[in-house]
Amino acid sequence: MSLSEATNYSYFPLHNRSRRSLTYSIPLSNIAVPMAELLTFPALPTFRDPAGSVEIRTDGAYRSIRAPFDAEILAFLALPMATDLVQQGRLVASEVVSPAFAETLVLRHPRISFQSFPWEWAPGLWFAAAELTLNLCCDLVRQGWLLKDATPLNVLFQGTEPIFVDVLSIERMDPRQPIWLAYGQFVRTFLLPMLAYSRLGWPLQASLTRRDGYEPEDLYAALSWRARLRQPMLSAVTLPSLLANNKKMQAGRLASHSVKDPDLARQILLKTLRGLLSQMRRVTPAHRSSPWSDYAETATHYSDEDHARKRSFVTNALAIARPARVLDVGCNTGVYSNLAADTGAEVVSIDTDLQAVDRLCASLKGSGKNILPLCVDLAHPTPAAGWENREYASFLSRCTDHFDTVMMLAVLHHLLLRNQIPMGRIAALCSNLTTQHLILEWVPPTDPKFQELLRGRGDIYAHITEAAFRDAFGEYFTVIDELALGNGRTMLHLRKR
Repeated sequence: MSLSEATNYSYFPLHNRSRRSLTYSIPLSNIAVPMAELLTFPALPTFRDPAGSVEIRTDGAYRSIRAPFDAEILAFLALPMATDLVQQGRLVASEVVSPAFAETLVLRHPRISFQSFPWEWAPGLWFAAAELTLNLCCDLVRQGWLLKDATPLNVLFQGTEPIFVDVLSIERMDPRQPIWLAYGQFVRTFLLPMLAYSRLGWPLQASLTRRDGYEPEDLYAALSWRARLRQPMLSAVTLPSLLANNKKMQAGRLASHSVKDPDLARQILLKTLRGLLSQMRRVTPAHRSSPWSDYAETATHYSDEDHARKRSFVTNALAIARPARVLDVGCNTGVYSNLAADTGAEVVSIDTDLQAVDRLCASLKGSGKNILPLCVDLAHPTPAAGWENREYASFLSRCTDHFDTVMMLAVLHHLLLRNQIPMGRIAALCSNLTTQHLILEWVPPTDPKFQELLRGRGDIYAHITEAAFRDAFGEYFTVIDELALGNGRTMLHLRKR
């Protein structure tokens, strides 16, 4: 069970038993999170992992670990390797905080600033999570440990840097077991979703309803015979599907299979993990072009002067706002997300266009900028999901009281016309998304892009005027600054009332 899964879970009660309070010198950064944000998460007791439970508090994520699993985790945390992995940013930090009367071991982990889920990730983030999982497992195997779970839900992102957050997935390896028992889960939850996306065009967002991924038979039925015989479909889909009737027999053989030489078992495991990484690299496509992925370079409705003035206005607004956390709605390929990140802010960038988001993700590799690009449609935001719709928080609940600044540049007319959201509802949502600042671009009805979205329905939307816009937003915001561009658009810096 990952922290990602457990963000909404209630605290697992502690029972009395003598235990000394222990603390390991593993770095743990405290991340202050407003209580109002936590209150938006519905309580649900942990039930998926028999080894432990997680509660989210303002100063971190508290993980309760039941016996006999506690001894093994303590042994791992005492290793220099554990400290090294945390310092490298690959594994979440852990601090033992069990009080003297506690029966259950309790670890405290720092909260990742903004939680995201696989169904919001572009292919680049999916691959980064898979690469971290496999490389981490390789490093563990070399030291006599391994991962017993392999799901994207074990990974969260700080910017575009993946962090493995489920320490309970780490266990001692059987030195003579050459089979990685989490192999099937990795294939179902990482490899097959990416194959389905890259070869069949199935959306990665479908993972919202596929917690345990795809079975090979799901893809097999959708493939032509020619495609079934090509790699990697042949080994990942076709052969497992044809052998599906022997699953029980196969499982028994895998569980009982062992070798006498521990070094041989280790080498077989490492070869398996490297092979999976090679397959993931092969099936993860480079970002593709889309109508919006080249928008920043090809937009013709801005002159060079308008581009420069718009950029200068946003830069000045950010300088005044001095944001800590920014939400960039309609980020496209991240021109203005980068401006916000340059101020030192943590930025979550969302767009409906997966290819634009993936291109932004690729551009951030190695940049060190704290920008998390997600594929989210504000008109249809990620819903709450899971058991009773209470395992995974909705996007809007995760946003509550989180961002002090929101940017919505050239987005408003899309919400008004394409999604038919009333102006007042948009203004109210903006007020809920930001605690302080809103940087907005008003696109007038005379604008070519506005007219393009109208599609001859001018009479229906005659009520959308600048006066109506100012009245609606004036109910929630005051104007700090504004700038009229030469193309008729208006830039506004607003402060929440």
